[in-house]
Amino acid sequence: MAKRVLKYLLTFSIFLLVQVGLVPLLTIYEVAPDLLVVGLVLSAVRHGAVAAIVTGFLAGLAQDAFATHLYGLQALAKAVAGFVAAYLARDKLKFGLQVTLGITLATALVHNLIRDGIYYFDADFSLLHLIVRYVIPNSLYTLVLAAIAHLLFAKSFERK
Repeated sequence: MAKRVLKYLLTFSIFLLVQVGLVPLLTIYEVAPDLLVVGLVLSAVRHGAVAAIVTGFLAGLAQDAFATHLYGLQALAKAVAGFVAAYLARDKLKFGLQVTLGITLATALVHNLIRDGIYYFDADFSLLHLIVRYVIPNSLYTLVLAAIAHLLFAKSFERK
């Protein structure tokens, strides 16, 4: 158990450093992938709901440490996204590319809807504009990142 926790701590530390250091360079018109959501799906697939929710909360809290405002927003969004990922992965026996991408897309959509909905609450946006401008593009970019990760590390996305 301690070995698994240490492995995930190291893995998510690397994900966080890449998210904070490299992903801003990949941003296109304020659209950026979220590597921690991909890691969250990986945690949900391999270890279930409790691990995914706790992982999401802690990863979001760590990501909030690099934020300049709205502390706790990433922790909330990632904890809920962890629940969604685990709920969708609960009865699956085989995780092919399509299943993994479906779970990742749903998780990213929920995560981005919560995060962007709260972040842009004061803005004079309609819900449709928020979804079309921010939620869907960020989710699709995360989906592309998940597809690449699944193709490179397919064994990691198998249930333990």
